[in-house]
Amino acid sequence: MVDVLGPLTDEEMEDLAKRAPDTFLEQGDILYSPKEGTERLFILKEGRVHLYEVDESGDEITLSVVEDGNVFGEMALTGQNLSGLYVRAISPSTVVSLRREELERLIMNKPEVGLRLVCELAERLHASETRYADIIGKDVPARLATLIL
Repeated sequence: MVDVLGPLTDEEMEDLAKRAPDTFLEQGDILYSPKEGTERLFILKEGRVHLYEVDESGDEITLSVVEDGNVFGEMALTGQNLSGLYVRAISPSTVVSLRREELERLIMNKPEVGLRLVCELAERLHASETRYADIIGKDVPARLATLIL
Protein backbone atom coordinates (compact mmCIF):
# COMPACT_ATOMS: atom_id res chain seq x y z
CA MET A 1 0.00 0.00 0.00
CA VAL A 2 1.23 3.49 -0.82
CA ASP A 3 2.01 5.40 2.38
CA VAL A 4 -0.04 8.49 1.40
CA LEU A 5 -3.11 6.28 1.20
CA GLY A 6 -2.29 4.51 4.47
CA PRO A 7 -5.14 6.14 6.45
CA LEU A 8 -7.80 4.72 4.11
CA THR A 9 -9.85 1.73 5.20
CA ASP A 10 -10.26 -1.24 2.87
CA GLU A 11 -13.73 0.02 1.97
CA GLU A 12 -12.39 3.49 1.17
CA MET A 13 -9.61 1.95 -0.95
CA GLU A 14 -12.19 -0.05 -2.91
CA ASP A 15 -14.28 3.08 -3.43
CA LEU A 16 -11.21 5.01 -4.61
CA ALA A 17 -10.27 2.16 -6.96
CA LYS A 18 -13.71 2.43 -8.60
CA ARG A 19 -13.31 6.17 -9.20
CA ALA A 20 -9.59 6.06 -10.03
CA PRO A 21 -8.67 2.59 -11.31
CA ASP A 22 -5.07 1.44 -11.56
CA THR A 23 -3.22 2.02 -14.80
CA PHE A 24 -0.81 -0.74 -15.77
CA LEU A 25 2.24 0.18 -17.83
CA GLU A 26 4.83 -1.92 -19.59
CA GLN A 27 8.43 -0.75 -19.84
CA GLY A 28 8.57 2.13 -22.31
CA ASP A 29 4.86 3.01 -22.16
CA ILE A 30 4.05 6.72 -21.96
CA LEU A 31 1.72 7.56 -19.07
CA TYR A 32 1.56 11.28 -19.64
CA SER A 33 2.54 13.75 -22.35
CA PRO A 34 2.14 17.52 -22.78
CA LYS A 35 -0.97 17.11 -24.93
CA GLU A 36 -2.81 15.62 -21.93
CA GLY A 37 -3.06 19.00 -20.22
CA THR A 38 -4.99 17.74 -17.19
CA GLU A 39 -4.47 18.47 -13.51
CA ARG A 40 -3.56 15.15 -11.91
CA LEU A 41 -1.71 13.68 -8.98
CA PHE A 42 -0.12 10.32 -9.69
CA ILE A 43 0.65 7.67 -7.10
CA LEU A 44 3.17 5.09 -8.25
CA LYS A 45 2.13 1.87 -6.54
CA GLU A 46 4.74 -0.33 -8.25
CA GLY A 47 7.59 0.17 -10.68
CA ARG A 48 9.71 3.12 -11.79
CA VAL A 49 8.90 6.04 -14.06
CA HIS A 50 10.99 8.69 -15.79
CA LEU A 51 9.75 12.31 -15.70
CA TYR A 52 11.28 14.42 -18.45
CA GLU A 53 10.87 17.34 -20.82
CA VAL A 54 12.01 17.59 -24.43
CA ASP A 55 14.05 20.62 -25.46
CA GLU A 56 13.94 22.44 -28.82
CA SER A 57 16.54 20.08 -30.31
CA GLY A 58 14.54 17.01 -29.28
CA ASP A 59 16.79 15.95 -26.41
CA GLU A 60 15.23 14.59 -23.24
CA ILE A 61 15.91 16.53 -20.05
CA THR A 62 15.45 14.29 -17.03
CA LEU A 63 13.60 15.95 -14.19
CA SER A 64 13.22 12.92 -11.94
CA VAL A 65 13.08 9.16 -11.69
CA VAL A 66 10.26 8.11 -9.39
CA GLU A 67 10.35 4.86 -7.44
CA ASP A 68 7.31 2.89 -6.28
CA GLY A 69 5.46 4.23 -3.28
CA ASN A 70 5.95 7.87 -4.30
CA VAL A 71 3.72 10.59 -5.68
CA PHE A 72 4.35 12.94 -8.59
CA GLY A 73 2.38 15.56 -10.47
CA GLU A 74 1.72 17.40 -7.22
CA MET A 75 1.20 20.62 -9.18
CA ALA A 76 -2.40 19.38 -9.37
CA LEU A 77 -2.72 20.65 -5.81
CA THR A 78 -2.06 24.21 -6.96
CA GLY A 79 -4.35 24.15 -9.98
CA GLN A 80 -1.44 23.95 -12.43
CA ASN A 81 -1.09 21.28 -15.04
CA LEU A 82 2.03 19.36 -15.99
CA SER A 83 2.78 21.37 -19.13
CA GLY A 84 5.77 20.15 -21.07
CA LEU A 85 6.12 17.01 -18.97
CA TYR A 86 6.38 13.43 -20.18
CA VAL A 87 6.14 10.39 -17.94
CA ARG A 88 7.44 7.06 -19.26
CA ALA A 89 7.64 3.71 -17.48
CA ILE A 90 11.20 2.51 -16.91
CA SER A 91 9.91 -0.85 -15.71
CA PRO A 92 6.46 -2.46 -15.54
CA SER A 93 4.47 -0.09 -13.32
CA THR A 94 1.11 0.39 -11.65
CA VAL A 95 -0.14 3.96 -11.22
CA VAL A 96 -3.21 5.57 -9.69
CA SER A 97 -4.17 8.86 -11.31
CA LEU A 98 -6.31 11.31 -9.33
CA ARG A 99 -7.95 14.34 -10.91
CA ARG A 100 -7.65 17.49 -8.84
CA GLU A 101 -11.32 17.31 -7.85
CA GLU A 102 -10.94 13.71 -6.71
CA LEU A 103 -7.83 14.57 -4.71
CA GLU A 104 -9.61 17.49 -3.03
CA ARG A 105 -12.57 15.25 -2.16
CA LEU A 106 -10.23 12.60 -0.76
CA ILE A 107 -8.41 15.15 1.43
CA MET A 108 -11.66 16.72 2.65
CA ASN A 109 -13.06 13.31 3.61
CA LYS A 110 -9.81 11.97 5.05
CA PRO A 111 -7.54 14.84 6.25
CA GLU A 112 -4.84 12.35 7.28
CA VAL A 113 -4.20 11.72 3.58
CA GLY A 114 -3.60 15.44 3.09
CA LEU A 115 -1.24 15.56 6.06
CA ARG A 116 0.78 12.64 4.74
CA LEU A 117 0.92 14.28 1.33
CA VAL A 118 2.13 17.55 2.87
CA CYS A 119 4.83 15.65 4.79
CA GLU A 120 5.93 13.86 1.61
CA LEU A 121 6.18 17.12 -0.31
CA ALA A 122 7.95 18.90 2.57
CA GLU A 123 10.57 16.13 2.67
CA ARG A 124 11.07 16.44 -1.08
CA LEU A 125 11.42 20.23 -0.82
CA HIS A 126 13.94 19.88 2.03
CA ALA A 127 16.02 17.41 0.00
CA SER A 128 15.97 19.77 -3.00
CA GLU A 129 16.97 22.77 -0.87
CA THR A 130 19.80 20.80 0.74
CA ARG A 131 21.03 19.63 -2.66
CA TYR A 132 20.81 23.18 -4.03
CA ALA A 133 22.69 24.66 -1.05
CA ASP A 134 25.38 22.00 -1.42
CA ILE A 135 25.84 22.70 -5.12
CA ILE A 136 25.60 26.50 -5.12
CA GLY A 137 28.68 27.03 -2.94
CA LYS A 138 30.99 24.90 -5.08
CA ASP A 139 33.02 25.63 -8.18
CA VAL A 140 32.15 23.85 -11.43
CA PRO A 141 34.38 20.74 -11.02
CA ALA A 142 33.10 20.18 -7.47
CA ARG A 143 29.47 20.62 -8.67
CA LEU A 144 30.01 18.02 -11.37
CA ALA A 145 31.58 15.63 -8.86
CA THR A 146 28.61 16.10 -6.51
CA LEU A 147 26.11 15.45 -9.28
CA ILE A 148 27.96 12.35 -10.42
CA LEU A 149 28.14 10.97 -6.89
